[in-house]
Amino acid sequence: MKSKKILLIAFLLILSAGTYSQTFENVLKTIEQNNLELQAGSKYVESKAFEYKQDNLPGGPSLSYGYFPDNSSVSGTKEVFEVSQSFQMPCFYRNQSAYSKLMIKQEEANHQILRQDILNEAKSLLIEYVYLIKQISVTDKRLKFADDIHNAYLVRIEAGDANALEVNKAKLHLLQVKKQENNLRTEILAVKEKLTMLNGGIDLNIDVNQYPLGNVVELDSVMFDRLEKDPVLIYNQNAFEASEQRIKVTKNLQLPEFSLGYGTETVADEKFKGFLVGLSIPLWGSKRSIQQSKAESDFYALNKVSVSENKITETRIQFKKVNSLQQNLESYKTVLSSVNNEELLNKSLELGEISIIDFFTEMFYFYEIYDDYLLVEKEYHQALAVLYKYKL
Repeated sequence: MKSKKILLIAFLLILSAGTYSQTFENVLKTIEQNNLELQAGSKYVESKAFEYKQDNLPGGPSLSYGYFPDNSSVSGTKEVFEVSQSFQMPCFYRNQSAYSKLMIKQEEANHQILRQDILNEAKSLLIEYVYLIKQISVTDKRLKFADDIHNAYLVRIEAGDANALEVNKAKLHLLQVKKQENNLRTEILAVKEKLTMLNGGIDLNIDVNQYPLGNVVELDSVMFDRLEKDPVLIYNQNAFEASEQRIKVTKNLQLPEFSLGYGTETVADEKFKGFLVGLSIPLWGSKRSIQQSKAESDFYALNKVSVSENKITETRIQFKKVNSLQQNLESYKTVLSSVNNEELLNKSLELGEISIIDFFTEMFYFYEIYDDYLLVEKEYHQALAVLYKYKL
């Protein structure tokens, strides 16, 4: 008895594993790991980080050697050797380090923008995939129904209970539904190909048949959350802060540059050695360099405000669109849940209350309404995905 219970539990576990359904998050996480553009972008950010950190270090030492034979005034060969190291004022390295950190953050924010664009494209394709799956599920039922009607009228015409016009109408309806199903399967394959491309060319075993859960919250909450987390806004904020820091670095570059070194000079049997001190004073173009940095900072300050205002406007518009689509969707659900035209029309046809011409006319109208409902449902989830793109 105990062994039977164990076998039953194991069988149920196998069944539950077989009925596992993917979520949007599962697929998007896989695409994020395998997408080649994201992998390349990550390497680019890594290389830029090394580049900016390298700018924090002074240049390498300078070496020079001179060999002067056949001196006319003093007999013997003259040799000169010098090694020196140049460096900026200490404040430069402090400000340059802060600037490099801001630039690295800017590159990371730019990569986050790329990541969200790719994942949003993948999510949009997945929503399209669910829409097509829902459509083909309905179309399969319609195809079976159309095939049954067609076969029934073939029997009826043999019995003399139907005419050729009615049979042809049933046949045309069957062909139309078959065409629709073939088109849907072609579209599903196209969506899968696009998702495979986003997944780095690796096939995805997609098992998603429901839209992601998502509710609309208050506009103020969405607005505040987006202004805090949107990578486009973060990128522009970092760009402004980096431009401000760039002014300090530019000013530091106008300060004198020092060099310290050691040198030797050998003439015949005499040898001289000692320390070297150098000073470089930038005189040309210093004022224009600072003016350029300030103008660049002013640009980023204005651009930051402009981008923020655009994001606020976009969010308001998208929020209204989502609410409008949600209201339309609820209206469709209310109407469709209260009627069952397919069943009523089928009974009326069987009882001879309507002709097959009227039957298909009404049926097409009902199909059109239901297809509109599926389309509005897709558009609602697409709009919701756009609204919450910043959360990806």
